[in-house]
Amino acid sequence: MLWKLINNYLGAGVAFLAFIYPQTTRADILPMNPEPVEINRLSTPQKLTIPPIKQSEITIGLSDNDSNNVARTESVSSRNDLLRPPVLNNTITREFPNLWLMRVPLEDVPLLYATYEIKAENGRAEAVSNEQNANFTAPVVLEPLPITVISQDPNTNTAVVQGGVLLKINLSVAQAAGEYTGDLTVTVDRR
Repeated sequence: MLWKLINNYLGAGVAFLAFIYPQTTRADILPMNPEPVEINRLSTPQKLTIPPIKQSEITIGLSDNDSNNVARTESVSSRNDLLRPPVLNNTITREFPNLWLMRVPLEDVPLLYATYEIKAENGRAEAVSNEQNANFTAPVVLEPLPITVISQDPNTNTAVVQGGVLLKINLSVAQAAGEYTGDLTVTVDRR
């Protein structure tokens, strides 16, 4: 009897410690790039890790606020509604507003624009490929985000600007689960 009581308290104590123990997860934010010293020198991360896709991003009816990813209930009007396949979100969007930094002359700031290209490991443009099998790809649409001024230095007549991209990954044609990779190229130019 005493042993059972000790086990119950021990189990509750471990559960409590597991609950309050700070959990470490991979950061979704890119590490800040070092501020570029040279003019027109692009500073970008060598590896961009996109956070994993959550079930709530794919399944309509789930949200990050739902506890334990339990689907919200909906009513149906007929038996056919029950037989219809679930509605899934085919496109996953990721925003990286601070992907790159660059120091430029102040007069060039309004003339800047950035272009982005992504290429899968198998050479296919505008796609990423599965790490296990490069023949399995998922199309990606890249949308440039506005270039913003981070700081200005009147002594050198320069500004540090940053830019980023919106990634829209189409999962409707993905043939395999797992990690997908590709090479992202950033080009910053003047009009």
